[in-house]
Amino acid sequence: MPDYPPPPQLYTLPGGLRVLIEALPYAHSVSVGCFVSVGAGHEARHESGIAHFIEHMLFKGTQRRPSPKMIADAIEGVGGTLDAYTSFESTVYYAKVADMHFDRAIDVLADMLIAPRFDPLDIEKERRVIAEELHQTEDTPSELVHLVLDAAMWGDQPLGRDIAGSEETIAAFRAEQIVSFWRAHYTKRNMVISIAGHVDVQHALDAVAVAFDALPEGAPAVLLPSQPPRPGPAVTLRSDDNEQGNFCIGFRGVSHNDPDRRALLVFDTVIGGGASSRLFQEIREERGLAYNIGSYSREYHDTGKWIISGSVEPQYMDECIATVMTELRRARVEGITAEELAQVKEQVKGGILLSLEDTWAIASRNGSHQLRYGRVIPIEQVVAEVEAVSHDDVLRVARRVLRDDHLHLAVIGPYDDAANLENLLTVERSP
Repeated sequence: MPDYPPPPQLYTLPGGLRVLIEALPYAHSVSVGCFVSVGAGHEARHESGIAHFIEHMLFKGTQRRPSPKMIADAIEGVGGTLDAYTSFESTVYYAKVADMHFDRAIDVLADMLIAPRFDPLDIEKERRVIAEELHQTEDTPSELVHLVLDAAMWGDQPLGRDIAGSEETIAAFRAEQIVSFWRAHYTKRNMVISIAGHVDVQHALDAVAVAFDALPEGAPAVLLPSQPPRPGPAVTLRSDDNEQGNFCIGFRGVSHNDPDRRALLVFDTVIGGGASSRLFQEIREERGLAYNIGSYSREYHDTGKWIISGSVEPQYMDECIATVMTELRRARVEGITAEELAQVKEQVKGGILLSLEDTWAIASRNGSHQLRYGRVIPIEQVVAEVEAVSHDDVLRVARRVLRDDHLHLAVIGPYDDAANLENLLTVERSP
């Protein structure tokens, strides 16, 4: 068995700010992530996109660094990286620097989160920037098809909306609404600071305590409850004159605390999780129907989704979807083989261990786990849970997920009739 690292140390500062520190004496870098428990899953319809909007605004300037360039130069000027992203359940800001610049990284991140300017002129500029971001997605069918599927599958709730919002919601945000949302969520009890790298634990803890002292205490945010997906099987077709067809197949998945989540991980990896997966081998290598084909799972607080997506030459769309359905029906009846089960366990374990080589990957894993589970799940536990997955577990989760009444297909391409595709949509018929 490999030697797994000890778990990160968790500290809770006065006011409720949680700090995770994983000291890595062999590293030359240190990564700092600020994990804020706010994302699309906390937004009412009229707020859709506001968490993402605030993420953009925090890079526009602070009281001490009043321009975006001053913020960027503070980290990039010493060879580091500074970035952020908004997801369904969280917004994350992070910096990775050489260990000698740790104090600077803490100072810049705290400055951004605690003292943004929210200049009215910057707000107006950012409306245009995000509108352009939305337009780019509209012009990228391979990305857009996922949003089309989400909207069709989940309807009018956060899971059915673009995390970036819509042009209508972005245009309607008022400055005071943006500031009020930021104040309500950027608080000590709604945030985790995750640090990994070459750093002295006590020094790091003291630095965080000082830098984030002015952050209000606040209260933990509450995610909106998810509604079940719309009934299937159903096809949503968006016609365009693109020279390629893009498709996305969706099923209801599992939540992040579901006992079947490791079995679904194994199932997903076998079916569409890479170049050795069944779908890639059958659809690309054997039949030459698609350049890319794959699957992924997304777990949320009270539900989840399992997705298959790909891009094909337009004339091969029907054959490709039919082949996918055939593979899914076979998996639903037979499960996976003993050889596949053994191989995927090694694949998953190897991927976990490789992810431990980068300080940001470690800080990211620790911070996201603390927000999601209330603790960092030890690597040994994850490996043990994957090792414990049996053929029967995979077969059970396949039959649980692969249901016609949860089946949705979204297609973008030069098509004007979905009838043929509708006739192909079944996973419960015998293969």
